[in-house]
Amino acid sequence: MNIYKNIYLAAVALFASAQLSQAQEQRISVLSDQTKVVYAMNDAKKLEGVYSVLKNDDKVFLRGVYKDNVRSGNWYAFNDNGNVFLRYNYDLKKLLYLDTVSINRLKVEVKTEDPEVKEKASIPVPISSIDQYISLLATELKRVILKDNKNADGTLDADLITNIDKNGNASYEASYTVDGIPVTKRLIISEKTFDIDWIPSSYKGVNYASVFSVKAKIDFAQKPGIKQRFIWVY
Repeated sequence: MNIYKNIYLAAVALFASAQLSQAQEQRISVLSDQTKVVYAMNDAKKLEGVYSVLKNDDKVFLRGVYKDNVRSGNWYAFNDNGNVFLRYNYDLKKLLYLDTVSINRLKVEVKTEDPEVKEKASIPVPISSIDQYISLLATELKRVILKDNKNADGTLDADLITNIDKNGNASYEASYTVDGIPVTKRLIISEKTFDIDWIPSSYKGVNYASVFSVKAKIDFAQKPGIKQRFIWVY
């Protein structure tokens, strides 16, 4: 049995158990990229119990448990192909598993002049699948471009960029070239029921600001408001 199946089965058992112990009614929220958040709230209107982000109703991007509005225990993020991207334990504040094949497709820069830190610091990691990260940022970029140019068509190669400070706070932007002119657009990811949580870069117990980016191809032939697929470029 491979590692992906072991982790997946453990996750299924955990969440099935948690679901049985929760009496709250499930709620569903649709994000800007048409993925769905399935969650529950307690009597105090705080997140409680199993929390899932789903694509196409049956494909899991992210799953974990909230206790009184705080993330608890193991959280799992899955790639678009169903493989586990990461497992993070909030109680231990520890990354337990990371898909190094996927993460090596990304570009990361630690903001420091110290060559030792640049070489040896851990990379920043989003507690979400990279596919969902791309989906949310690319959807927002597409919205921003269409707001300025409703007739935009064809495909666009863009760098989807996150600046993460030493406390794990993130700001988003995209850069691309149009007619030989470089363009940068600020992206605001504002979802009421979902936020990408970030593990900042660190070395010897000290956190560092960093930049995390991935290349993606955006197809303007796909209409907004429907489920879309954005392609990694690497």
